[in-house]
Amino acid sequence: MNTYKRIDGDYTIQSINSTDVITIDSDRVLVTGNLQVSGNVTYIDTEQLQVTDPFVELNKSNTSSYAANSGILSHVTTSSYAGIRYNTTTGVWELTSSTTDGSDGTWSEIGTAVAGSVAGSNTHIQFNNAGSFGGEAAFTYEYNINQVGLDGSIALADQSSAPASIANTTVVYGNTAGSGGTGVYFVDGSTSDELVSKSKAIVFGIIF
Repeated sequence: MNTYKRIDGDYTIQSINSTDVITIDSDRVLVTGNLQVSGNVTYIDTEQLQVTDPFVELNKSNTSSYAANSGILSHVTTSSYAGIRYNTTTGVWELTSSTTDGSDGTWSEIGTAVAGSVAGSNTHIQFNNAGSFGGEAAFTYEYNINQVGLDGSIALADQSSAPASIANTTVVYGNTAGSGGTGVYFVDGSTSDELVSKSKAIVFGIIF
């Protein structure tokens, strides 16, 4: 039997003792208006949580002792966590692999120690490896000297036309080999030409 209760004014259900529990036992509870939950702790014990909003707002009250560094913690074991937080003091996102709560533990800026260990080393360049982050010791970037290192080869696909010039930059690209015999070209300001191979340079030297 359906029951419908309509009231005029506030409707309050209040327990007397601090240990009293109010239980709603139902397969489904539908709230068609705004729901406000006040208290120190809110437990959600479900197998799946669906949130329509594209953003979840954290740290709204911003009053706790470590509220400036808010984020998300995930259980690794019963006593350890992995987390991500935003550090408002340094203005960077940070990761941690073990902490008891957001106020302690060792946190590292994303892109340095923690992110680098995912790729294999702080100097490794990360790339898309079949849908996951990849890193290779032969492909590195030394940020302190602005140097890219590659222990391998570079494949330059033929371009249909020369790329546009970029101020104060030499652009290297590949195309069909011309009189230089390499198929490796460059554009530097108004200058555009092909790099010359050793054999072609010898021929040119004999001719000219």
